[in-house]
Amino acid sequence: MSLEIKYLPQQFRTVYNPVEIVLYETNNTTRNYTGFAYLIDVKDGATLLGRLKVPPTTNGYGRFDLSGIMQSYISSNLGTLASSLTSVYGNTDSFKDFTLEFGWVHYNTGSATFDIPQTVTFPDTTTGTSYDLLTFNSSLPRYRRDVVNFYDWQYNNYYQKYTENVGTRKFLTNSPNGGEELNPNNQKVMLTDEGYIYSLLDFANDPIDQISIEEFNSSGLSISTTTLNVPSLSAFSHIAIPIAPASLNKVSASMIASGSQPIISASAASYKINLLNSSSLVSERFYYNIDSECRFETRRLEFLNSLGGFDYFNFTKVSRHTEQIERKFFQTTSNDLETDGSINYSISNREKVQYYTKSMPKMKLTSDWIDYNTYNWLLELIESPEIYLMDSYSAPTGSTEIRRIPVKNIEGNWEEKINSIDKVFNLEVNLEFGIDNKRQSF
Repeated sequence: MSLEIKYLPQQFRTVYNPVEIVLYETNNTTRNYTGFAYLIDVKDGATLLGRLKVPPTTNGYGRFDLSGIMQSYISSNLGTLASSLTSVYGNTDSFKDFTLEFGWVHYNTGSATFDIPQTVTFPDTTTGTSYDLLTFNSSLPRYRRDVVNFYDWQYNNYYQKYTENVGTRKFLTNSPNGGEELNPNNQKVMLTDEGYIYSLLDFANDPIDQISIEEFNSSGLSISTTTLNVPSLSAFSHIAIPIAPASLNKVSASMIASGSQPIISASAASYKINLLNSSSLVSERFYYNIDSECRFETRRLEFLNSLGGFDYFNFTKVSRHTEQIERKFFQTTSNDLETDGSINYSISNREKVQYYTKSMPKMKLTSDWIDYNTYNWLLELIESPEIYLMDSYSAPTGSTEIRRIPVKNIEGNWEEKINSIDKVFNLEVNLEFGIDNKRQSF
């Protein structure tokens, strides 16, 4: 075979980082044809989405970055806020499986000669005419101390820590997990909170068929364990699982294999979730503590994290709602000329008329005292491109419902905290909502 792939991304690939492939045509004569260039077709099954073309480097290699075209077909999925929930939801917008085909073009005969798809030799010496690459909506940092970063992810199948490590498979979050019931490092939630936890799946190597939720009392003793059945997941490789107390308590009884509603009771002080396959543990155990802040109104934020799932955080101290007002005016001539020709000068005559009025809602939030782990994790909130305020309100029907208010911008000062130096502190952020209130317009 003359066309070889020298570098090939591993599954699952983070789409907001480089998704690079390197081709090499071993036939020197072909490679030196006039206008020679390497080609990669990016397809959705049999449908061509785009063709990338690059000339060879001085060493003859064709280096492609496919992330740009792939980003156009991937977004994100928010967990539903319905009154009845299933145990797992497929996030079909959060990932995509692309089919890649390889070849080249040259103009040795004076007109374009295309040869694609070609049979290529992969880095493991196998051959084929195409390659399926699954990418998902993750944006890993290049460097952030011990947080998973891009260089780690693309090295030595690191992605398998999130897909097929039996008993240790990680969820798509960097939020603190104390690893045991009532540990102060666990994420705090309220009984009224809604939310999800996200996960990658490699069904061929490590499927799941059940979800286990165990709740504990204030002494750390187990109260009950509920096991949820998982619907057929063969079509999904990126999933969302209800995890906040109010969401778990909305899971349909038809999904419950053992136990009953409420899954999280009023007497629970902590609980954990893990995934099962044929009753065997196939994920990490992720723990939550139940908090009952009542002095201030809790403000819960939902935000897209660097791993492509949504995380949540409750700001439980005082919050301030403000409105930034924008006005526009035009100058007018006072109507002060009387019918008899005299001028009636008056301070009441309007010289400027307002013709445009817009208010932009903002909010300042303050967290409870948090430790350095939580504070460092919340950098993902401040830099997140997609944030919502989960607002609890009384609907016109009389029921209390949760609605998502989009956040346009979030401002906050962040500086890394170190365990040996920094102990506990607050985080303050300012939200600018992605909605405007108009009184006048033009």
